[in-house]
Amino acid sequence: MSSAEHLVRHHKLQTDRAISLAYARLKASPGEQSVFTELLRAARDRTPRLLTAPLCDGRHAGVEALFNLARYAGAHIRSIDAWRGSEASWHAAVGALSQHLVSKYRVPQFLASAWYAVEGPYSDPKRRWFITHAAGVRFRSLDLPVRMTRKMEDIFLASDDHLSIEAAMRRAELLALGGSDDFVNAVLKTRAGADLAQAEFWRTVWQFLIVNGDAIELAQVGPIVDCVDAIRHEPIAVETPDGIIMRGPLQPSFSIKGRTPRSMLRLMRDWHQSLATRGESVSWQPSRLRPLSFEEAGDEPEATLSWHLTELTSSAELRAEGAVLHHCVASYSQRCARGMSQIWSLRVRSATRLRSVLTVEVDPRSRAIVQARGLRNCPASGKARRLLEAWAEREQLSLGI
Repeated sequence: MSSAEHLVRHHKLQTDRAISLAYARLKASPGEQSVFTELLRAARDRTPRLLTAPLCDGRHAGVEALFNLARYAGAHIRSIDAWRGSEASWHAAVGALSQHLVSKYRVPQFLASAWYAVEGPYSDPKRRWFITHAAGVRFRSLDLPVRMTRKMEDIFLASDDHLSIEAAMRRAELLALGGSDDFVNAVLKTRAGADLAQAEFWRTVWQFLIVNGDAIELAQVGPIVDCVDAIRHEPIAVETPDGIIMRGPLQPSFSIKGRTPRSMLRLMRDWHQSLATRGESVSWQPSRLRPLSFEEAGDEPEATLSWHLTELTSSAELRAEGAVLHHCVASYSQRCARGMSQIWSLRVRSATRLRSVLTVEVDPRSRAIVQARGLRNCPASGKARRLLEAWAEREQLSLGI
């Protein structure tokens, strides 16, 4: 059996498992289970590409969309039988099917991601936003985590199809506040880029960074955001004689009011130094992603370079990585321990030394590479970027950087 045939067979088995799981999850709702059966039949007969969708966090995106559309059967305004099907890609097919079933008015394609969104704080709210907006209600009038102006709404509804709803909302906010495209991209690479909690606080931070854009280099935007996020929101693991205990964030009432660009940069530097000396000792299990090795031959044997992409699985490794590349990856240990992030280090070995080149963050829920930072937070480029792209393709990860 060829590798291609093996992949097809494996995907079919995973699809069948996802369908069985969906039926089990709908067991208590026979009516919704019946609707799921109709939707599955329609997908197989009229939109087979919908079932070729990838697995995301262990769930089949296409089956998940059918499952959620069945759960919201009460919002259907047209019959499943009346749908003609679609020859488009799986995500476009989800958009076409959801438009047919629940939309009185057309909605942007990127909003259809609500139907296959993985579990999170906005998974069900996003589906309700889709239904209500599709009925003709202005999006900015919905119960949203981010206060939206008319300008933000216009930018949001024109978002590219590849953006998640959270990222599109953050992008619209930042652009409407006067942020440049480069500024927006820098913020979207941080945890706060798609985390819409504490919206009013973060708006004060965005306004501060935009107003002081001339005094704060673009390369420092992401690190400042990470610093503020950590000291205000992240609990700290502390090793004591009785074991590791969790303490609250360093500055839970932190405010940007009264700060200057100089004081913020000083705060960020001090925080980075504290990460290197923090006594936290935490480890976690490696992910199922496979490491990458690549040998780049030189003109002479001693000029050969060996590249290795290796997962970091302890707080000590994160501290060492952050110390070498002068960034804040050490603050990610608790996220890794809770399964919210996976951190990888791209290293290159020459005849004389081994050095870290790039630190990579993978979001296991969305199976996406969400950050890749080199020395002092420089973005991935050149050979390192190409190797990262090859690894992402091999491991079926989206590249959101």
